[in-house]
Amino acid sequence: MILQLPIGNILHKETVLEDDFNSEWEGWEIVSDETEKSFVKDSFYWMENKSRSRWMFYHKKMPIKNNENFIIQAQIELLSHKGYGQFGLVWGFDAPHEVLNRFTVSVDSNRCSVCQFEKNHHRVFHRFSAPFEKKSLAKHQQTFTIMLLEKYYYFFVKDQQLPVYSCHQAHLSMEGFRFGFYIEPGILMRCDKITVKRLITSPDFTDTTWALN
Repeated sequence: MILQLPIGNILHKETVLEDDFNSEWEGWEIVSDETEKSFVKDSFYWMENKSRSRWMFYHKKMPIKNNENFIIQAQIELLSHKGYGQFGLVWGFDAPHEVLNRFTVSVDSNRCSVCQFEKNHHRVFHRFSAPFEKKSLAKHQQTFTIMLLEKYYYFFVKDQQLPVYSCHQAHLSMEGFRFGFYIEPGILMRCDKITVKRLITSPDFTDTTWALN
């Protein structure tokens, strides 16, 4: 018998941001130089890291206030890579981005990772890595879901019902309210939609333990 402890009752999910990339004027970065490229075309946001050693990110402000529950969800399609690297989402940082949180998957294996790190990678404050099951039909597409619910984070890949990881928010503190995409060298990817939802929970919820047989 496994004991589970529900920590919140979600009453409503309010969409506070929904970008489907039908316009260049949604606030995402448009860049084109010798090391990186990002642009909006055909209802996709395209991102390419052409550098040899630098990770890149593309971000904007998340319309969430301090201590609010939320969900970030994005479907990212991997178009090409050079045999290694990770891609996914970053969140919880401010404009100087000294410390960031990221949720990524590997291009060359069915592994995901969650970590909080300094932008120069000199220090990693929290890290988790584990394999996950990937459906063959979705070889190049990955849906990332990050949920913060009553001080606990839950991380989902694709349409799996169970999180690949969960932890207390103290391990992945919010240094700011910016979020976006993370991409390592040699990777070309695109996203057709990204959403942020604010979670409204019941104030009368009691944390009654229930059993899973």
